Amino acid sequence: MATVQAADSRNDKQCSPGKTWQQTKSSLTRTAILNAAVECFYQLGYANTPTESIANAAGVSRGAMLHHFPTRIDLIAATVEHLNQTRLQWYEDEERRAQAGAGQARIEAGIDTIWRQLDTPAFVVFFELKVASRTDRELAKVFIPAFNAFNRRFAQATRRLFPDLALSEAWERTYYLTSLLLEGMAAARMIDAPRLPEEKMLDWLKRELRHSYQDVLTTGAHDNKAG
Repeated sequence: MATVQAADSRNDKQCSPGKTWQQTKSSLTRTAILNAAVECFYQLGYANTPTESIANAAGVSRGAMLHHFPTRIDLIAATVEHLNQTRLQWYEDEERRAQAGAGQARIEAGIDTIWRQLDTPAFVVFFELKVASRTDRELAKVFIPAFNAFNRRFAQATRRLFPDLALSEAWERTYYLTSLLLEGMAAARMIDAPRLPEEKMLDWLKRELRHSYQDVLTTGAHDNKAG
């Protein structure tokens, strides 16, 4: 769980470029609170997490918490944006690594990367907030706009990462198929439900995508074992 420890003895040489030590310390404290919020929501559940637990987990005083987030909804809004940024950055970094040096899209590696991203606390917390926003009006006011913005940014990132596949006639259909199938599978394994044949489903999805993208894929240019 994220914590911030006192570091008054550090000097300005350790500050972020362009920031004073006080500004850097404030930024670190804010990040620690947001990381603690995600961890608390993951461990305790959104509805069962008081702000005091988050402050304790972050290692900050209640006053410091209120300085950064005067109200609970301020904290929730910032946590949602933090979650979205964390998930998007993770996805882009890992997908670039998986696709590095490829002559064309490595579909299999791409699917494996998305699936790993859905097996993280960040996605679990995101999904719980998504479900809670159905009946929590205060949460919905901040979650739904952020959710829509995340979807747009994720779609844009995916087009940048897979420019060749984005030219396919099947792009839109397969994009939604992949998102809904993988997120549905990820949601199913969050509870004590009958075990899904995950490997079979993933193998089927990879074959389906490879077949659907034949209009833009070059035969023989892809290493099926990549990733």
